[in-house]
Amino acid sequence: MERTLEKNTKFNYNNNLSASLENWNSISENEKSSIIENINLSILRQNYPIHINDSEVILLYKGNNEKVELLSDLTGWKEPLSFNKVSNPDFFFLKVNLEPDARIQYLLLVDGNPIVDPYNKYQPRHGLGAMSELAMPKYERHPYLDEFIYGKEGSFKGLKKHILPAGSLPYEHEIYVYLPEDYDKNKKYPTIYFHDGPDYIRYGVVPSSLKKIITDNLIEPCIAVFVTPPNLHQPKEPNRSTEYGLNDDYVKFFCDELVPFIDSNYNSDKDARRRIIIGDSYAGLISFYIAFVRNDIFANAYSQSGYFSFNKNRLINLFRNEPFKNLNLMFDVGTYEKIVGADFIPPDEQDFTKANRVMKEVLQSRNYSFVYNEYHDGHLWGSWRKLLINALIHFLGVKK
Repeated sequence: MERTLEKNTKFNYNNNLSASLENWNSISENEKSSIIENINLSILRQNYPIHINDSEVILLYKGNNEKVELLSDLTGWKEPLSFNKVSNPDFFFLKVNLEPDARIQYLLLVDGNPIVDPYNKYQPRHGLGAMSELAMPKYERHPYLDEFIYGKEGSFKGLKKHILPAGSLPYEHEIYVYLPEDYDKNKKYPTIYFHDGPDYIRYGVVPSSLKKIITDNLIEPCIAVFVTPPNLHQPKEPNRSTEYGLNDDYVKFFCDELVPFIDSNYNSDKDARRRIIIGDSYAGLISFYIAFVRNDIFANAYSQSGYFSFNKNRLINLFRNEPFKNLNLMFDVGTYEKIVGADFIPPDEQDFTKANRVMKEVLQSRNYSFVYNEYHDGHLWGSWRKLLINALIHFLGVKK
């Protein structure tokens, strides 16, 4: 039995595993023992979740509990999927079918209590804690992120911290600045501006990725600026929602106070074509908006799962109806983003996948320069930190 598992760690020694679990009371005791033994070995050797084939995977939970459910990207973190319960021994299982290259994040609800999957070592973090990750066999992990796939967060070490005083907005802003190794005060550098700054540091692990990409000569050395929204991850206002909801005072802060501060204190190139503005979700919305209304400052923008449906597609309509702007745009979205923010976003604005597709159609019709990608993925940092690497190479790639 061990030889079989070692030969093929994807557990297809029994292609009918899901059928056997579904008909547990009808199979022989020998088959039950064989299945339990190999399940235990699979978990012990961390060959989990259990892939039956390229598109079918099985999740498990052992315990004398009443109910286990899956809360995940699959259903927009609403209406959890129920596991099937097997008695003697007590365990639960759920079969999930996904695209061969799909990746989702999830939690288990065990008798109503949300927990990470205790058998799953892949646990990317986000602003409210850790989650478990389910990646299908043809999903490709990025080697630059290997040290972070089990829950390690990015570090603030080496970043320069500044406090910008109140101005266009009546409160201070905390920012962090990344400088490349061998920073040369006699050289001008392109600059990347990140909304949700601390999240891009902790969960997007941008400083680590930047260092690796620059060292490998995939992009030119650059400065990165990470901007902290007020009341981070708190509902108290002001917060990221009040800033990123197409707030023109925030645009003034960003373009007329923050950018001049960076240009005065660091060797940043002042050419708009050498500045990039980046954000995720709500921050993806404001990134495109700032580039649109202030293309004199930012000629490049990247949106990750942008909230383009905000305020009845207001930004999409600006791109559709207002005069053309000379911009270089990039954006991507997951196919499992059809229900985002169900607890606080209006129902007719929750389909981020659809909104991004509409934005693509509008940009195409107006002959904008853009790159658009869809992935079988969801709406969290496990996706964004990987896709960001490709975006940085797109904007700042070294020509060879």
